[in-house]
Amino acid sequence: MKLSILIVNWNTRDLLVSCINSILKFPPNFYYEIIVVDNASQDGSVGTVTNLFGHNKRVHVIQSLRNLGFARGCNLAYKSSTGEYVFLLNPDAEVRAGTLDSLVGYMDSHPDVAVVGPKILNPDGSLQPSVRRFPGIWSSLAVFSGLHRVMKLSGYLMKNFDYNAESEVDQVMGAALLTRRKIIEEQGFLDEKYWLWYEEVDFCKRLKNAGYKIKYYPNAQIIHHKGAGFTQMPVYLRKKTVAHSLIYYFRKNGHWIDVLIIELALPTVLFGAKVMDFLQRLFGFKIKPK
Repeated sequence: MKLSILIVNWNTRDLLVSCINSILKFPPNFYYEIIVVDNASQDGSVGTVTNLFGHNKRVHVIQSLRNLGFARGCNLAYKSSTGEYVFLLNPDAEVRAGTLDSLVGYMDSHPDVAVVGPKILNPDGSLQPSVRRFPGIWSSLAVFSGLHRVMKLSGYLMKNFDYNAESEVDQVMGAALLTRRKIIEEQGFLDEKYWLWYEEVDFCKRLKNAGYKIKYYPNAQIIHHKGAGFTQMPVYLRKKTVAHSLIYYFRKNGHWIDVLIIELALPTVLFGAKVMDFLQRLFGFKIKPK
């Protein structure tokens, strides 16, 4: 088996079907498998996927009776996989013609690279920024609080990054991330203490610290319906989830002062989130992650 594609799904049935269909429409020229872990979806995802793809021996569905979170879901899928390469793919993403061949071909010809990420496009074909530097406390606090919507954060967000050129980077988006089985066996996979968010950042950080390269490769492209799963959660729950991951990330990779700063800011941010939830219910709008 050359490639294992791991998809963790939570209540994104129609997008998941489109995701799987895109892989079957544009399959690679080698043996591959699709492993879907469903995190206790309530929208009929498992039944639909089983009915549509149950005859296809390449598609395997693992149904969890509770929501394990993204990291645990990926690790569960990985344990059932056998591919030389492991591709994390969000259920709200779709591959394009040649995407899988291009990514695996790049890794075959660059044995010193541990992770590669493709160019990510919005459904309308516009660029979706997918490369960032490793977070510092102030950039993280700005994103956590929502102030990044009005602040530049050019360094952390790499707003001057050339998305048309191959480049070594700190991290790529976990919506589409290819790595090697031998890397996972050596360095471990996603830390399950992250329920959602920052798990791929932590993974890339661990690999960088071990001396491996993380690459962005624009010749491979995917389409990503950003935040399709995450936006189902109320703003308060989103912020609380991000806060948990952020605090854990800096406990592992930062300083106790970083953790203290986040904990001090937490009550204010969560209060603002409750206000936004109230306004959303009152006026019937949604705030998408940015």
